[in-house]
Amino acid sequence: MMNPDELARLEEERNFLLDSLRDVERERAAGDIDDEDYATLKSGYTQRAANVLKAIEAGQSSLNRRAPKSRAKAIVVSFSIVAFACLAGWLVADQSGQRLPGQTSSGGIEDSTASLLSQARAINFSEPQKAIELYSEVLKLDPDNSEALTYRSWLIALIARDAADDIKIVALAAATQGLERAIEVDPNYPDAHCFLGIVRFRLAGDALGAKEQLDICAASNPPAEVMGFVSSIIEEVNAALPG
Repeated sequence: MMNPDELARLEEERNFLLDSLRDVERERAAGDIDDEDYATLKSGYTQRAANVLKAIEAGQSSLNRRAPKSRAKAIVVSFSIVAFACLAGWLVADQSGQRLPGQTSSGGIEDSTASLLSQARAINFSEPQKAIELYSEVLKLDPDNSEALTYRSWLIALIARDAADDIKIVALAAATQGLERAIEVDPNYPDAHCFLGIVRFRLAGDALGAKEQLDICAASNPPAEVMGFVSSIIEEVNAALPG
């Protein structure tokens, strides 16, 4: 069982790491850090923050086992949200899913990913947590699947938008990295550019970085349902930019 002093130390480390993630985002928005250093720092801080949040969740759970039932339930729900936001959207670089020796992305695996993607599409917004789990299963079979990378990241960002600031910071890092990886895999996939622009604007407050991606999005003939809500955000981004 974790003692209160150890839990307090972990909470201090969490606060430091989340502050560091905010600083990295601010430095990037201000142009004070290059892309390579930004990616390295963000990846390191995010992984450490996720590990610390997991440890805090375990510590809180052990310390509150004898708490009144209603309070204990609230604690479990709160930290389950934290763990979900951090772990369901885990860093692309740390994905555990790998093809087995001799396997390719054709045949049985292709059939499996198509089925999983179809199931995920059907519940994207009705059951986002389950959809994220399905996209994660796709990525275990095909780590470079641009649709799964894109929509898993987007759903993580949507779930985190009304969360506490610490969850938002970790979700922002995970969602951004997933969308950037999707663009690296397929630069012509418009949905990834659209959602990265929205995430940069809504979660990071980076209007300039958002405009770059939203311009690419608009020029890439995205699906009508995606462009339908991107159009109003483009107007907001343009209004937020200095004249």
